[in-house]
Amino acid sequence: MKKLMPSTQRGQALVMIALAAIGLFGFAALAIDGSAVFSDRRHAQNAADTSALAAALAKIRGQDWHNAAFTRSTSNSYNNNGTTNIVEVNLCSETGITCEGMPTGADPTQYIRVKITSHVKLYFARIIGRSEVINYVEAVARAVPGYKSSLYGGNAVVGLNPTLCKAVEFNGNADMTITGSGIYVNSNCAPNAFNNDSNSPGRLNVPCISTVGESSYTNGKVILGQANCPKENVVPITAPPDPKIDCGTQQATKTGNTLSPGKWSGAFPPPGITNLQSGAYCVSNGNFQVNGGDTLIGSDVTIYMIDGFVKWNGGAQVRLDAPDSGPYAGLLLYLPPTNNNDVNVNGNGDSQIVGSIWAPSSEIIVQGGGGQQGLQCQFVGDRVILNGGSGTNIDYQAAMNYQPPIPPAIEMTQ
Repeated sequence: MKKLMPSTQRGQALVMIALAAIGLFGFAALAIDGSAVFSDRRHAQNAADTSALAAALAKIRGQDWHNAAFTRSTSNSYNNNGTTNIVEVNLCSETGITCEGMPTGADPTQYIRVKITSHVKLYFARIIGRSEVINYVEAVARAVPGYKSSLYGGNAVVGLNPTLCKAVEFNGNADMTITGSGIYVNSNCAPNAFNNDSNSPGRLNVPCISTVGESSYTNGKVILGQANCPKENVVPITAPPDPKIDCGTQQATKTGNTLSPGKWSGAFPPPGITNLQSGAYCVSNGNFQVNGGDTLIGSDVTIYMIDGFVKWNGGAQVRLDAPDSGPYAGLLLYLPPTNNNDVNVNGNGDSQIVGSIWAPSSEIIVQGGGGQQGLQCQFVGDRVILNGGSGTNIDYQAAMNYQPPIPPAIEMTQ
């Protein structure tokens, strides 16, 4: 005969089943509602990130960055309706706005913060008294405007070869003075990225020498004007973008002793030319040579040597200066990376040379010239040899030399 369960035991089982059901609903709430909360948080964070980047991009383009952020957040289902979600878009310079990830001392007007508050409705969790969870996410993006910056930190003499020893070398027979800026050597050569030939009788006066590797020189032969110099094992300077020099279809033409700007094929300047009109010259299939006794005068000129070497001999009167304005302002002479021919600068006391001489694959030899005002130049080459036979002054002035445009950029900071 079958025994019946006592009523007290049946009551205990119902209680246990009820408790188990609550536990099951709790796990369901955790699994389903929790998943919805985490999914919304990820989605909101992605929306904030893309909205901040969209705002930064619009800002550097001069567009309505505020509207760009809201448009992007709306496309990601956060439409700032004030009920299910709130989207806030602010510059970090605004009162009461705190932006994590913005470096100390940074310009807060370049940083945009997007904050999204999202209300996530819960279903199973209502059994335990929870009807919603609020997610808070934010993103900070930086809009860096375009600007101009001097080549390689504004150093007057720059050797770019990354491994060559003696990438910049002074072995002059006469004194040489560099004013306005110093020497930068990109080489990581440990003994002598910069080298002074101790047997040369000349002395080099320079504010400072900075090397990625090390320097080797004789005290008294190299005189440094700044404290804490030389600077060794410095971080390499990022290479600037190459200039885009375009002479179009215009051909250079001769009129008497004057040459007009444009494309020129063959020896430069052509025989009989002593004057260059203002503008850009794109030279191919020939060398740029000015011999002793020759004269070459040109104001506001940029000379682009597609191939061929450059040699301005001692005794030549070279009076050339770079443009004061326009896309090539401050750029006097440019040899592209595909042209590794030498550049030799050796004018006489009547010479006047103003502007950057940039030849990233070439050896540049500075032997003198520049007259009373000196060489108001910046020399940037694969290797630079300072080898003056007469007293030479390189007087670097940033405003007179090339400052390549750095394009605008956007970046996430937090």
